[in-house]
Amino acid sequence: MADFNKAGSKGRVLFLRKYLEDHTDDNRIITTEELINLYAENGFKAHRQTIADDIAVLTASGFEIIVEQVARNRTKTNAYHIGARLFELPELKLLVDATSSSRFITAKKSELLISKLSQLTNEENRSSLVSRIHTAERLKTSNTNVLVNIDVVYQAIQDKKKISFHYWDYTPTKEKVFRHNGEEYIASPYVLVWDDDRYYVPAFSDRREKTVKYRIDRMCDVVELDDDAYIDPTFNVAEYTKKVIKMYEDDLAEERVILRSQNEFMQNILDRFGEETETSVVDDESFRAEVDVVPSSTFFSWIMQFKGGILIEGPTEVKESYQKLLADILDKQTAL
Repeated sequence: MADFNKAGSKGRVLFLRKYLEDHTDDNRIITTEELINLYAENGFKAHRQTIADDIAVLTASGFEIIVEQVARNRTKTNAYHIGARLFELPELKLLVDATSSSRFITAKKSELLISKLSQLTNEENRSSLVSRIHTAERLKTSNTNVLVNIDVVYQAIQDKKKISFHYWDYTPTKEKVFRHNGEEYIASPYVLVWDDDRYYVPAFSDRREKTVKYRIDRMCDVVELDDDAYIDPTFNVAEYTKKVIKMYEDDLAEERVILRSQNEFMQNILDRFGEETETSVVDDESFRAEVDVVPSSTFFSWIMQFKGGILIEGPTEVKESYQKLLADILDKQTAL
């Protein structure tokens, strides 16, 4: 624990706050007498009024401390524990799991962030949070500038400015190379979207004159420009993420697609397209769903995972594209 003695009475109050944060909660309390002994063990002189005054200072500063009376040695005494924390334990577990599984954050940065998050709870819970780290086995980016990229893009969105950047890909030998021979990309970012454990930037591309998605971990040399961004007034992030499966679209236009599904997959369709999806009963075993989606190869791969439990009923051209894709895959696999 830090040396608070040099700061006098202020150090004593800081010591008390640190101790309450690290060692108390609804199930663990500390009495006035125990605090007096704790103060003495750490070089602070104190009596009952000292404890009361220090608790009052912390309470007045907005630090919530619960005071209750408990029986000790046939008498009653005050006992204390920290009240509401900035984050409750289930919330921290959620943040830790999200950080650990996020592919756009490097393993090293994930572990650093989890270590920081663990400081927001007491020592007992801290060890259980750190034990949830499993970043070493996860698929993680190697781009160490991801958080810098995110910061620049966020600022550009706030300032309504364009950004420039380079975008890289892998060669068959797993070497990183810039796309389009190192051409500088110029785009107007709308938002940052977290999808399938990756971060994407939907942005209006100057060169392609349309909205394009860029993966934040494949961007580098990101710079905010002085040029005002183009803002598409019709862009809706919620609708966009529902229609573009896994953030890929193959330059296709959105269409209304009719799906025929077995009843057991209703939850999957609602999870993907939302509870407002139009559905109707076909028979005792199946239903029909109408969804607005970009009918890309990734949309088709989403259909494939249900092994025939969800099929494309229409329109005809989308159904035929799906059939052609399946036939092409079968031909290639058979010829291998």
